[in-house]
Amino acid sequence: MYEEYVIMKVYLQLHDMLEKEIKILEIDTSLVVKKLLELWAEKTFDGDIRDTYYDFIERAHCKREECERIFRLREKWDKNIYTIKEKRQLLSDEEKVVVKEEHEVEVTDAWAFSKTLTMQGMIPIRKKEKHRISFKHEGVVFDIDTYKWIPTFLEIEGPSWEVIFKWVKKLFLDKQEQLVWWSRMVFDRYDIPYIYCD
Repeated sequence: MYEEYVIMKVYLQLHDMLEKEIKILEIDTSLVVKKLLELWAEKTFDGDIRDTYYDFIERAHCKREECERIFRLREKWDKNIYTIKEKRQLLSDEEKVVVKEEHEVEVTDAWAFSKTLTMQGMIPIRKKEKHRISFKHEGVVFDIDTYKWIPTFLEIEGPSWEVIFKWVKKLFLDKQEQLVWWSRMVFDRYDIPYIYCD
């Protein structure tokens, strides 16, 4: 079947990593971009992203913070990525950084892959759309995200909390409000409901 063919054609380049990230709220996009370029960060993406989250039917109503594993299909103009995120350790007051383990695989056909997930007993549970501008510098990733009705925020992902907070200070953002959990927390912060699938 075509869906099975797509599964076989996925680029099996798994990116297994321990993710540490922090979100800086209500940034001035032009100032952050200017500073990143001054610090020789490389711009890697500027476009719209559509995320669809899946789960098995019996866990479809599980609250986000209660889920040990998250399944996401991301559609970008240049590629489609299927990601499984797993909790690796609890958030610590000392680090103040959320830590998750990610497994990613590039998918050739998002529509066919979604059909395959459905065949395996999974259903779409929520969707998100945003505009993202991305930069990277020596293993650190900077994502500037804009959702409808939510002020633009910056997400910094790096190998350690020391590196992350060093960059927060370099960008003069240490006085800005920060969140250290999932994007759901950003929605909650502004009383914006998640878009759940029917």
